[in-house]
Amino acid sequence: MSAPDFTLRVNFSHEDKEAKGLRSLRDPQAAPRKVVYFTAREAVDMFPRLLLLGPRGAGKSIFARKLADETGATLLSLGGLHDLDQAPAGAGPLILDGIDRLGPDGEKRLNAVLAGQGDRPTLLLGDGAVVRGWRLPPGFAVHGLLPLSHDERAGYLQAAGVAAPAALSDSAANPALFALALGLSGPADSAEALIDAAFTHDGDATAFAALASGRSTNRAVDGLLAARHMQGLPPAEIARHFLAAPELWSDSLASLLRRSPDLRQPLSALLLAGESDAALKAALLLAGQEPDPAVAGKLLALIEEGRLSPLERDRAARCLARWGDPRDLDALCAIPGGSFVMGSDTHPNSSPVHPVTVGDFRIGRFPVTNAAYARFIAATGRKWVSPEAGNVERSNAPATDLTWHDARAYCAWLTTAWQAEGRIAAHDVVRLPTEPEWERAARGEQGDGGDEIVYPWGLGWNPAAANSEESGLNAQCAVGLFPAGASPYGCLDMAGQVWEWTTTVWGDDMTTPTLRYPYADDGRENSAAGPTMRRVLRGGCFSSTSLKACCTYRGSLEPDGFWRGNGFRIVVAAS
Repeated sequence: MSAPDFTLRVNFSHEDKEAKGLRSLRDPQAAPRKVVYFTAREAVDMFPRLLLLGPRGAGKSIFARKLADETGATLLSLGGLHDLDQAPAGAGPLILDGIDRLGPDGEKRLNAVLAGQGDRPTLLLGDGAVVRGWRLPPGFAVHGLLPLSHDERAGYLQAAGVAAPAALSDSAANPALFALALGLSGPADSAEALIDAAFTHDGDATAFAALASGRSTNRAVDGLLAARHMQGLPPAEIARHFLAAPELWSDSLASLLRRSPDLRQPLSALLLAGESDAALKAALLLAGQEPDPAVAGKLLALIEEGRLSPLERDRAARCLARWGDPRDLDALCAIPGGSFVMGSDTHPNSSPVHPVTVGDFRIGRFPVTNAAYARFIAATGRKWVSPEAGNVERSNAPATDLTWHDARAYCAWLTTAWQAEGRIAAHDVVRLPTEPEWERAARGEQGDGGDEIVYPWGLGWNPAAANSEESGLNAQCAVGLFPAGASPYGCLDMAGQVWEWTTTVWGDDMTTPTLRYPYADDGRENSAAGPTMRRVLRGGCFSSTSLKACCTYRGSLEPDGFWRGNGFRIVVAAS
């Protein structure tokens, strides 16, 4: 059965779009508003050059064909590198579906083709497990297709007058499996149960062979059927297949481990040997609810070395969060005092370039995490409306949905706590950074403030160094997942991830600072400035472009404002 015609949505919400201008101001006592996501069709209209990611069976190809019919766009369904040669030159919209099928040289060849298309409106679609992290030409936005929600599926069943309880299980959130579940009269609470109810074993070997040869027409279903076939294979053969092509067999191995947990131990020794990317991908699949030292070691290396894609690093961090993240997420970086160049000519609000002098201080290596902020909440009872406040898997992600007052209250509490623990001296205080301190920690001595944008890692944009719009996550991730983006002093996540509060006053106008550069002792560090006086935010966030996710761009927000894209990091300095 083909997948029903659903309105697919992407992981980009109306709030995300509003917050690109940092307009979110809400009553601190109000509950978070309901998130409304844009449809895939709306995303195509908003982003003329777009990469849409989705797992097998997410509905990518159906959407591509429907869009081509509606718009007259040229559609190429790719099966290999040779198909790229058919991409015609022209000005009309181009859709390239199945870029994950291009093979090991796909990224390089695709970029060569795109370079010849100029600024032509182009939609790329592919399996995120394969192509997430590919570096595309500038101007491509990256978003992921969302699974079908329970309410969407229930509404479809009601409108169609169909009784199919299996279609409401979590596994049926995948459009291909939802279509399969519509033909079942009984319940099925997992993907494996769906497959077992819908198919006999007669086609298992055929599905395995089709997947292996690249001839599969429904990889979501064939991958699950192949897993059933793999139950009869020796562990060494299973490991050989996976290590040779992990992107091809990841879904099948995950299903196999759910079907046959007893295979986890013999497969673990075979899959985790060596330092290859395939071994790291295996570690992600072998990670269960209980800690496993061998797996944990691989996951930690995956994060600290910046291996694989941002999404896979975030999955690794979620596992470590469940088991107890071994990293020191409260670590501080020492920043030497002195004079440095502040500002940039790349934006009017960041100019003129001028020298500023700061004293010695220490700053958080990472933004303050959910786990750290939760300790403050437990000790003080302060209200926190973040939907991730109690999510163990997100304990190592930045704490967000925080006002400027929330951040300052945390700093005051931590000063007392760390003084009592002897972690800081009696004359030290924990506070937010001033704007010059934040920029000093982010850029060090890099750049002269001219027309080149300065990033923590130097001059020149590197999408692999920041959780920005180009990462495709469109959400804050665990801290420290982009080691290539470290500042000269070892600070991480200072470009993208979350906007960070500073102590500095901006003024009461959203677009233009009242207190302009040069930075001066002119009242801009007045902590008692009124509620309409916006405070400076720095660093950009997960939905920021390379123009904002940098060392010098200045954002602002009212001190009572908050959203899921702003957090903070601490400074420790003498009082």
